[in-house]
Amino acid sequence: MPAKHIDSSEFQYLKDSSLGGRLRFFRQQMIKYHGSDYTITSLGSRIGVTPQSISAIERGDSKNPSFHLVYKLTQEFRVPLESVTDEFYLGKEKLFSIGIPETIYVDFDIEESGDFTIVDEEDDDYFNFNDKKGVLIYHCVNSNEFEPLHHTHFKDDISEDEMKHFISRLLLESTNLTKEKFDGTKAIHPLQEAHQIIKRYNKFLSAEELLSLLVSNNNK
Repeated sequence: MPAKHIDSSEFQYLKDSSLGGRLRFFRQQMIKYHGSDYTITSLGSRIGVTPQSISAIERGDSKNPSFHLVYKLTQEFRVPLESVTDEFYLGKEKLFSIGIPETIYVDFDIEESGDFTIVDEEDDDYFNFNDKKGVLIYHCVNSNEFEPLHHTHFKDDISEDEMKHFISRLLLESTNLTKEKFDGTKAIHPLQEAHQIIKRYNKFLSAEELLSLLVSNNNK
């Protein structure tokens, strides 16, 4: 289906809605285009939960809904994860799309990219900069070899709120990929965890210390 772009009145409706109300609105929009593919029965079958679990969230009966279930639903509806939170609707109006967007902004599967090559004409020294924020995906081959799989600098004026939402999505996306076993009893909301990460004190590392840390974590 082509993406449905919400308008200002729909943004205001979502702003005044609960988490469950927002998910129900997104699902109803998908039903308009896909019919029975987006009934709670069909959704539950696809993502591996009971229809009652989805219905309970939409009605507001579930006081502590599963983060992973909410995430899977937003993926089904092709909406930003943040769009179900109250915080997303504070401040400046942020219109977005429901359904498969015309432009994909975030998701990118390197394994499916074929011969696509990213060309970076900047200096290859990834640590040759001052006061920058960014993200680095790495592969430590051994203690002497470090391969940057993907590296990008964020814009200079990236806000704390933008950083918090990025980190929260990264935390959620990587839950099933980490070495540590996920403990749902100790889990907190990804946005809350991201806020704690930004606010806590972290030791400053030199390039050499960073490499040592990556190798050490890689060998655990």
